[in-house]
Amino acid sequence: MVQVEERRIASVRNGGASVATGDVLCFIDADTFASPQLISSTYQAAINLQADMLTILTYQELGSFWEKVILPLVFSALSVGFPAERVNDPHKPDAIANGQFILIRRSVYETVDGHQAVRGEIAEDKALAALVKGAGFHLILGDGRELARTRMYTSLPEIWEGWVKNIYLGMQDRLGLLLVGAVVGIAAALALPLWTILSVAWAIFGGGWIALLVAVESLALWGYLLFKRHAVNRAMEISTWYGLTLPLGALIFTAMMLTSAYSVFSGRGVKWRGRTYS
Repeated sequence: MVQVEERRIASVRNGGASVATGDVLCFIDADTFASPQLISSTYQAAINLQADMLTILTYQELGSFWEKVILPLVFSALSVGFPAERVNDPHKPDAIANGQFILIRRSVYETVDGHQAVRGEIAEDKALAALVKGAGFHLILGDGRELARTRMYTSLPEIWEGWVKNIYLGMQDRLGLLLVGAVVGIAAALALPLWTILSVAWAIFGGGWIALLVAVESLALWGYLLFKRHAVNRAMEISTWYGLTLPLGALIFTAMMLTSAYSVFSGRGVKWRGRTYS
């Protein structure tokens, strides 16, 4: 169901845009903490890149154990599902925006009827990006981690509820990719650890060179995954040791993806802060 609250928010944003006097409009979420250079840097980037709409990925602050276990995997998956090079390519249909920060030309905003046109959408930032790009305007998704910071969720229940909702809203039109992600997650959470344990045991207890080869392959894959997770940990400024929680994080992330997929297929929708989205 479309919630009255989302219509009210869209109305407020349109109202703000109507009284603004500049040629460029900026929308920033209340939980986004801006650096002094945020507006000037993004405005100059929009000019340099000839962007009609520019949105950035903010730095995500991770405080609790569960944030550090789960969210690096979530953001890594998002970078695969919505790669910036495809979003920024005017010849590709991929479009997404981060509602935490959007910079858009007033003329473009008015041409597509702004938030009023997407007032019935729950993920209105993604819908606005699709509308802008679909109308032939230039959409840019940039790295703004040095310019703004956000902490989205602080506990496991908040992470679960928030990201089940986000995955549901963002992947409704990409069910195939969502299910592939779930399969990969199950492999990382269950199949890979089991493969490693059994192959090493097989090699130790007389499996010969074939068992040794299987064990080496498993350990090499583990090494690759831990190396990639280390790079993500460094970027998100958390301890390298959190790479060892990869199976646990993958298991929870997979459960969130499967819950979202079920919500799509069943038509039940998802709950967020006491409201149901469908």
